[in-house]
Amino acid sequence: MGARVSLYNGWMRLTGRRPQLELCQEWLGKQFLPASESGRAHLESLCGILLHAFQHVAYYRDCLLRAGFDDNEIRNDPVAALGALPLLDKRILREHFEALKSDDLASRNWHVNTSGGSTGEPARFIQDSEYHLYGMAGKALFDVWTGYKAGEPRVILWGSERDLLVGRETVKARVGRFLRNEVPLNTFRMSEQDLRHFVDVINEVRPVQITAYVESAFELARYVEQRGLKIHSPTAILTSAGTLFRHMRELIEKVFQTRVFNRYGSREVGDVACNCREQDGLHVNPYTHHVEILREDGTPCDPGEIGEVVVTSLTNRAMPLLRYRIGDLASWAEQACECGRAWPLMQEVAGRVNSILKTRNGTFATAALSTMMYFKDSEKTKPFSSFGRYQLVQKGLDHLVVRLLLENEALFAEEKPLLIHNIKAVFGNDIILDVETPTSLPSNPSGKHIYIWSEVE
Repeated sequence: MGARVSLYNGWMRLTGRRPQLELCQEWLGKQFLPASESGRAHLESLCGILLHAFQHVAYYRDCLLRAGFDDNEIRNDPVAALGALPLLDKRILREHFEALKSDDLASRNWHVNTSGGSTGEPARFIQDSEYHLYGMAGKALFDVWTGYKAGEPRVILWGSERDLLVGRETVKARVGRFLRNEVPLNTFRMSEQDLRHFVDVINEVRPVQITAYVESAFELARYVEQRGLKIHSPTAILTSAGTLFRHMRELIEKVFQTRVFNRYGSREVGDVACNCREQDGLHVNPYTHHVEILREDGTPCDPGEIGEVVVTSLTNRAMPLLRYRIGDLASWAEQACECGRAWPLMQEVAGRVNSILKTRNGTFATAALSTMMYFKDSEKTKPFSSFGRYQLVQKGLDHLVVRLLLENEALFAEEKPLLIHNIKAVFGNDIILDVETPTSLPSNPSGKHIYIWSEVE
């Protein structure tokens, strides 16, 4: 294993990637600085991206001038300048694509990327080499938090066809995976045969870390538990690209006998935050991102109050994404993390804006319901075993569609009344409940399974 790590480090130096490791080391040395010091560096970065946007991006220059901000005003109060900008979303990205470009693109190494389209609204945006450098350094930092060293064996359970073209990769990509000591497993399809193959590969490779879609790790853990199989226990599992509900974390940790670290971000803005070993919340990297959590009226949420996550990338000058509506709901932690890092701390993400189910009295029901879809009893000791994946679609406050992939029809006849009881305990006995058992449930364009979707405005 030591030889592979050395080989990896040598490859990083030869290919000019050493700066990202040096940047990661710099952040590791600063991660326990007092909030005053990391906060000062954060404000400098925020001011820098705002000044660049004012000077080089027509869309933001117009917005800031209309709000009464010039260069000096931005320097004096970058937080106020940022707050004066309108929120950015995919519709605006599409409609103002040209105006959102930096006018110095000719001097930058840049490329066009696209969002995964999880909401059915993919968008194009531009990212440059500086953004990529900071992004890779951020991934390396979060990897270190999990106990993983670059070059150690890693299995990647990923479902996006565009990100993981297993069997169709270029020679360069395959060489890169070999040098990084990564084994990719494509979870775009997860049949029983596929799941058995994943178990065999993990037991053979014995990875130090498994990086996985949240739902891929959860479904594999369910399979291993139900079949009574043995599976290698890595040092850590790093989940991403989905909402990690409490019951999911508990099952994954139980089956793999290891700790789960949840990494949070998106294709548009990169990796924003991650758990440390304390699991008290998600630490936002202050050197790469500025995060706001807002109420519907646009005012900041108090700690513990759920609101919409709005992210500003501090490192992408090719097309700055300022106050970007990432599409999630979350809250700020009410207490500092016991690890001692003074970085901004988010609680676990509550879910996508369009995957938050509501009861008639307006309360969020997603977290409670996701648990009830898995456990027969309130003590969370007896999981449902007659169905696998599920999908909940809220048509209205009084109408819910439940779609289930059955694994045992006879057992489902026994478990169905318990499932209906669980759902009505949250939504009330008067809810219209349609229970469907199709032969398949579609994934979104990124390969992610959609557990919960709301059509309620």
